[in-house]
Amino acid sequence: MSDYIRHLQELYTPETFKRKKDYIDYNLGSYLSKIGYKKLKVLEVGPGMGEFESYLNDKGVVDIDIADNDQGILDYSLSKYKINKAILTKKIEDLDKKINKYNLIFLMQVLEHIPIDKYSETVKILFKHLERGGFLIIVVPNGNNPLGLIERYGDLQHTGCFTEQSLKDLINVSGLKNYQIRIRGYEIPTYSIINVIRVLLQKILHLFLLLIMIINGGIYFKTMTPNIMMAVNKK
Repeated sequence: MSDYIRHLQELYTPETFKRKKDYIDYNLGSYLSKIGYKKLKVLEVGPGMGEFESYLNDKGVVDIDIADNDQGILDYSLSKYKINKAILTKKIEDLDKKINKYNLIFLMQVLEHIPIDKYSETVKILFKHLERGGFLIIVVPNGNNPLGLIERYGDLQHTGCFTEQSLKDLINVSGLKNYQIRIRGYEIPTYSIINVIRVLLQKILHLFLLLIMIINGGIYFKTMTPNIMMAVNKK
C-alpha cells in the first residue's frame, strides 16, 4: 500500500465517500445523462479513492480507464471497482501514447498538482483523445474565493489555483479547435435539508466576500464556490 493511499484513507470516512459521490451526481449527472450511461467510455486521471469509479459502477458503467503516477492508487482502484485498464504514467506527455478515445475525461482536483508549464500540454493531449460530442471535465480550486487559500496551500503538491478567466485563458493558449466551454461553481448538492441550509449560508458568505472585493477594487469574478468546474465539449 502506497503512502498516498494511507494519507487518503486517513482523510476519508464512509460519510466523506458518500458526500463526494453526491457532489459528482449533482454536478456531473447532466453531462453523463447527455452522453448516455450505456455509451460512456471514461478516462479519469487521478482517481484518488475511486469515488467516481464507484459512482459509475453503480450506474452500470464499466468501460473505465484510470491513469495515475502512483501504482498504489491504481492497484487500490483495480481491487475495488470494475475497470478496464489502469495506466501508470510518471510524465503527462507519456499519457498520449497510452490512452484510447473516450467520450468523457474527468480530472478532479488534479490539474493544480501538475507543473504549471505542463497545464497547456495536458489539456491538449486529453482533448485530442476526446471523441466528438464528448466532454473534458476539470474541477480545480477556485482562486476567486479568498478562502480558497486553504485549497491552494493545504497541500505541498499544489502548484496553483484557477479562476473563470484563467481557465478560459488556458483553453485559448492550448490551441483547441471546435469546442464549447462552460465554467461554473462545483456546487453543494441540495439533496437534504442540511445541504439546503449550507447552500443558503454559503451564498450569504459569498455575497459578503463579493462586497469586500467591490469595495477593495481590482479584478474579481462572480463564481465563488471553493472549487470551480470547466466542461469542454468537443464539437
